[in-house]
Amino acid sequence: MDIQDLPATPLFRGLTAGEAQRALTALDARRQTFQKEELLLQAGHCITHMGLVLKGRVHIEHLDVWGSKTLLGQAGEGDLFAETYACLPQEALLVNVMAASDGEALFLAADRLLHPGSEPWLQRMAQNLLQIAARKNLGLARRNLYTAPKTIRGRVMAYFSALAVKNGGLRFTLPFDRQQLADFLGVDRSALSSTLSQMQRDGLLTLKQRTVELHTAPEDFSL
Repeated sequence: MDIQDLPATPLFRGLTAGEAQRALTALDARRQTFQKEELLLQAGHCITHMGLVLKGRVHIEHLDVWGSKTLLGQAGEGDLFAETYACLPQEALLVNVMAASDGEALFLAADRLLHPGSEPWLQRMAQNLLQIAARKNLGLARRNLYTAPKTIRGRVMAYFSALAVKNGGLRFTLPFDRQQLADFLGVDRSALSSTLSQMQRDGLLTLKQRTVELHTAPEDFSL
């Protein structure tokens, strides 16, 4: 993604190309390239700038003191990350932001959007930021639903059911590889693989790499 494409992103939606350029100056924009598995933001640090992915993908991860990792989300081209912490600069990060591929990010100061003043384009960006935050809050609430079941099968079916509804059918593509899916659901990878294999033997689904096809309506699954 080039800078001139910013008005197509959720944060800059509704701005003209000229307004987007003024926003880059007002928000102290900084570009940063990154390589796969590079740590962009580290837990324990406070930040003032939120990130916008221009190219590539980043993962938002939580790593506990025993080394157990939980994948909380991901951001692709045009997506924001760490905006909540940038809006609360006294709050230390509880997560790491890790590059999932080579790419580039744009870092923007959040404070101007908290006090947009009379500039119409800043007010529009502040509204966009609020909508982005609301959608992410909804996403976290959904993830709580996926991880609420006590069994791995229950978590898998809660998540797969949601993906089926989102895609409007029983066939869909997973956004994660097997390890990332295990991290996202908060389960062990080998135990997840065993559960998925058993569910295929039970005739509940077919799984080929990241493509899933459910063989019965989600509400019919036994958790």
